[in-house]
Amino acid sequence: MGLKKIKWYKFAEKEADVKWTSGGVAEVEADGKKLCIARFDGGWYGFAHLCPHAGAPMTDGYVDGACHVVCPVHNLKFHLSNGRDTNGEGYKLKTYPVEVRPDGVFIGIEEGGLFKWF
Repeated sequence: MGLKKIKWYKFAEKEADVKWTSGGVAEVEADGKKLCIARFDGGWYGFAHLCPHAGAPMTDGYVDGACHVVCPVHNLKFHLSNGRDTNGEGYKLKTYPVEVRPDGVFIGIEEGGLFKWF
């Protein structure tokens, strides 16, 4: 298997341009998709806009003190680095890489997929 190819999308000119919720989550748009980002302990994390369990918008959730984003509906916790739920229910929140660069803040989305061969 080859390496995954990532396409990067700029969502802010600088860090200060990001609009955070009181829960420490921000909504961004990339490639026509609504996504979320969060920061924890100096790291930046990207993840799906909707909870995989009940479909709640993760922008209504919050980042806890243990590197988790918490869903606002059933309080499911997902680790920001890998999206795995810490409640043991088997759900996984899709994650995306985020990079802060001199020319802006970017989120990466994997190119291709199951039905894209080239």
